[in-house]
Formats: sequence, C-alpha cells, structure tokens
Amino acid sequence: MENANESSRADLIARLSKLEYAIRQSMTVREDQDEPAYPEHKDEAERYGISAEADVTKGDLLNAVQTLVRATQKKSQQG
Repeated sequence: MENANESSRADLIARLSKLEYAIRQSMTVREDQDEPAYPEHKDEAERYGISAEADVTKGDLLNAVQTLVRATQKKSQQG
C-alpha cells in the first residue's frame, strides 16, 4: 500500500508541476501576475483541491499550486 501512496503522490506532484509550468508560461512579464488566471488553469487547480475565487490572479493561483507541490513533496519525503 505504501508504494501505491508514493506512486500516487509522485503522479500528483508531476501533474501539479505541469500546471505550475503552464501558469508560469502564461505570465510573460512580471506584471502579468496581476491578470486574471486562465479558466482552464483554475479548473485544473480545483481538480487538485485548490479552491479559488472566480477572479483569482495568475500570481495567486501560481502561489497556491506551488504551496501544494511543496506540501505534497514534504509529505512524500516523510513517508
């Protein structure tokens, strides 16, 4: 069962990292982080348990995704 949990966490980390990359790609300049997040990025984040308001910015969504990635990685390292 432990291997299944590790595999599941690794898969979640990989998917979240792809989402993080996609959000970063949508921000070509620093000022873009204040723009509204793309609906597809917000929808995907919500599938992973990130609850975001309708007017969430790219920067705020990116921070939430990064936080979840780090928390999942830490939990994975702790076993």
